[in-house]
Amino acid sequence: MRTSRLRPGRWTPASIVVTIVLLAVSFLWLYPFLWPVFSAFKSSQEMYNAGFSLWPQQWTGENFGRAWSTASFSRYLINSVIYSVSSTALTVVAAALAGYALARYRFPGGRLLNILILGFLFMPTATSILPVFDLIDSIGLLNTIWGVILALTSGVGFSTLLFRGYFAAIPQELFDAAAIDGAGFLRTFRHIFPLTRPIIATTAILGFTSSWQEYFVPLIFTLGNPELRTVSVGLRAFTQQYSVDISGFAAAVTLSMIPIVLVFVFFQRYFVEGLAGAIKD
Repeated sequence: MRTSRLRPGRWTPASIVVTIVLLAVSFLWLYPFLWPVFSAFKSSQEMYNAGFSLWPQQWTGENFGRAWSTASFSRYLINSVIYSVSSTALTVVAAALAGYALARYRFPGGRLLNILILGFLFMPTATSILPVFDLIDSIGLLNTIWGVILALTSGVGFSTLLFRGYFAAIPQELFDAAAIDGAGFLRTFRHIFPLTRPIIATTAILGFTSSWQEYFVPLIFTLGNPELRTVSVGLRAFTQQYSVDISGFAAAVTLSMIPIVLVFVFFQRYFVEGLAGAIKD
């Protein structure tokens, strides 16, 4: 029986219809992301009159200057970069060490600990904000940069499970060779850790995105020091009691998306590989 094969580059009526439908769905999915980008180059009056139209009739860059200086968005952007980079680095280190211990060592209560970590993933942030707030306050880091960083680093459970799955998939021969050479826990970890580049990139993307978009935690831990606010909290500066600077808000949103896009572009080659390797076990 002859089997028909679709030649590469050959268009059929069915493939054309599928392509058109997928392009339409992709546009609908991308529209909320494209709207602030194009709206950032419109005047406020044009934004209210444009409806669903994306393309500006008259391009203007005044919104970016107003968002950067007038609303102190430059300070919020720098704060967000400091918080996100620092909390992401701490998350990677803590999750890697915890995942390595859970994957390569057997100890009483290890299985229960895995279940608890998985269960805590389904708990909303609001349920743990009070004990974290009390802990940060008790060590004297409330309304400080390090206090916000530590509060943003508290959610390492999912990253720990990713590292655990990836370390469990590494061949046992590598660990046996390190043990024969007399390597201990930290030395073996230092040699094996570079092999987890895909999962490091995956954790970095997820951690950076989560920290960058977090609103509740930075708001609570910077109430006494507004200069430490982040981008997500600083966006409220464009909302007044009786008016909204919608064009400045769109420009600020566009600026806030640039770091996330750059991080994903830089690490995306490892992202899928890291997720796939983490679930092999």
